[in-house]
Amino acid sequence: MNRSIIPLLCSFLLLSASSASAFNITKILSQYPDYTNFNDLISKTGLASEINAKSTITLLAIPNGAIGDLTSKSNDVVKKILTTHVVLDYYDTMKLQKLKDKTTKLTTMFQESGKASNDQGFLNVTAKDNTFVFGSAVKDAQRDSRLEKSVMNQPYNISILGISQPIVTPGIDSPLAPSSAPPPKAHTPKSSPPKAESPAEEEAEAPTKEDETEAPAPSKDADSPSADSRPADAQSPSSSSAEKLKISFGFFVLLASMVAAY
Repeated sequence: MNRSIIPLLCSFLLLSASSASAFNITKILSQYPDYTNFNDLISKTGLASEINAKSTITLLAIPNGAIGDLTSKSNDVVKKILTTHVVLDYYDTMKLQKLKDKTTKLTTMFQESGKASNDQGFLNVTAKDNTFVFGSAVKDAQRDSRLEKSVMNQPYNISILGISQPIVTPGIDSPLAPSSAPPPKAHTPKSSPPKAESPAEEEAEAPTKEDETEAPAPSKDADSPSADSRPADAQSPSSSSAEKLKISFGFFVLLASMVAAY
């Protein structure tokens, strides 16, 4: 084989491979009248060309009747919202069926943009009520965009799934509300020290001499009994001894006189 033919064959194979994986999302959607508004929005915002540059995507298309107020928003905001509807992987209905009752986290083009925060660039898909529901992976976000049908697919490059309504990603068109801080503790005022009373108040509250009732002072007569009123047993021992000594001396004199008479 002529060596000059080899580079030509390689180039042909590369072109064939690229053409097989390439697609034009605007041209594809134009075949489905239910998604004309959605198609206009991805073209207007420039998102269509970015989608066409991908080799594998799943597009969650919004029908005309569910576009809502997306058409009234700025192109920048609309593009952010629609990039959350472009999943960077291939999912058709058969692949979704394998999820069963599990919830799977999907990566979107908004995550790739570098503008996402707090899981804004991710979606959750869950099997529910014989269908599948999509919603933002942001905490407490609604998950109510139902899968309605498979619009088209080209395994394993592009799959377009029709959903019931736009996926709402909290904070994508406005700053996320900060997490609520705990309420401040109730301030208990410190009890103020008792108010010092003025001298005038003290004098007013102090009882006067007329108001005071003094207990009568005990009289001396009442406290100390008189000498006459003392009982004989209460006399002092010194006076009793003197009287006994006098009686004994008198008896001794009488006895001495009687002895002298004899």
